Amino acid sequence: MNPTQTMKLRANYLGFSAPTTLRLSSLAIVGLWCWFFGKFFLRADRPGLLVALGLCLLGGTILSVVVFMSTYSFMANAPEDQIDERELALRNRAYLKTVQYVVACLLVGLFGSRIAEHRGVVLGQTVFENFLLCLMITTLILPAWCLARWDVDAAVEDSLEEDGASQKT
Repeated sequence: MNPTQTMKLRANYLGFSAPTTLRLSSLAIVGLWCWFFGKFFLRADRPGLLVALGLCLLGGTILSVVVFMSTYSFMANAPEDQIDERELALRNRAYLKTVQYVVACLLVGLFGSRIAEHRGVVLGQTVFENFLLCLMITTLILPAWCLARWDVDAAVEDSLEEDGASQKT
């Protein structure tokens, strides 16, 4: 595919900057996990908490969809012929980080359920379904989060290098 066609495909995505994509994806991930963990504190005398947790889920899901429509998500999910070698290497690195995240979350979930079982706490099927829902949605946007994070870090490093060079002269 030629660069003009690739740019047209990218134009269909939301052209957020790296810091904006990073903030949106971070808010989505935090909102989704707050919803999951907050449900452990639900009681009948706390109806406001139910509303707040519903807003966390709704906000996290909407932000996830918005991030999934960003150019960073394009780079994370584009076919190999639509991105250059540097972007491909970064994407593969983001995929590796995503796999590490999934494995870590699954291990924490496994050990958490075993600890709960050992203490006599029964976790129902709904808890596992909610856990998998959070994990699935956050896994979809994590590669875009990684790519945006690395771009922000690179921009900070470049800025520091420029400041150091200007102070030496």
